[in-house]
Amino acid sequence: MRLFGLFGKGSKEQPKENEQNTEENSHAEITAYSGMRVEVTTFEGELLFVAKLVNLRENQAVLQQYSETERSKEILRQYTEGEDDGKTQAREAGSSANTAPESLEVVFARMLARQAQEAEQAEKEQDSEEEKQKEPLHVRIRGYNDHERKAVYMEGFITPEEKHTWKVEELTVTRIGNDRAFFRLETNLDAVVTTFGGFSAREQDCKMLNISVGGARILSEQLYHEGDKFLLKVQLLEDRPMSVMFCEVLRVFEREDSKYEYGCRFLELNEEDQDKITQNIFAAQLAERRKKRGQ
Repeated sequence: MRLFGLFGKGSKEQPKENEQNTEENSHAEITAYSGMRVEVTTFEGELLFVAKLVNLRENQAVLQQYSETERSKEILRQYTEGEDDGKTQAREAGSSANTAPESLEVVFARMLARQAQEAEQAEKEQDSEEEKQKEPLHVRIRGYNDHERKAVYMEGFITPEEKHTWKVEELTVTRIGNDRAFFRLETNLDAVVTTFGGFSAREQDCKMLNISVGGARILSEQLYHEGDKFLLKVQLLEDRPMSVMFCEVLRVFEREDSKYEYGCRFLELNEEDQDKITQNIFAAQLAERRKKRGQ
């Protein structure tokens, strides 16, 4: 009986050890993505901002924001607005006292009523602030791991901290795939591909069909192959300077009209270049939304 009891106890404890190993592997997996450039979106697919994922520890991290959209500014205002409204109303109520002479009893009663109003308003403000802190925003976080060359999809709850910094809690990896992870802005812009051979350069007109922080999709009559590299020049907005990106062809799609579509990724972009592209994408996205609203 003792032997059966020992084996039975051991079999019950084994799942706990497996669960612990699984949790440790999950935390180690997330830590491997520290420093990755990511995009943060709502669950409806709306792009909020682009950031760097840092300080990963277990299921928590920090997002250092690069660029923001109007939507992210709106969300941030929801955490900060309304804090002084109650105090302003209390001051206005206090300043509206009757200028006519009043008895001491009336003045004393007015003071008590004002103090009670201010205390009630302060309590409401405190409750409202605590409620805000209890409601972090549930978001999707996606990026591209250069080492593994895979798209990484995550989920978590974010709250603002210092300027351009967001705290992430309950961070989990939901999927890892071979697809591109970045938000794509659909376009149909004239662009130019410049290839180099020997001491000469050749330019070929093309169309840029979409663009993201990580790459672009182009349409061309010229045949390129996977691994080919070239410069892609395009002007995303009329009032912005020309964007020039060094690209590598990842995928080739042959069309029935004797043209080719290419999925390309950007190479050798420093932080400044990435920020410029991101800002141009956000500006073009905002201009497109305003155009649709106008229509």
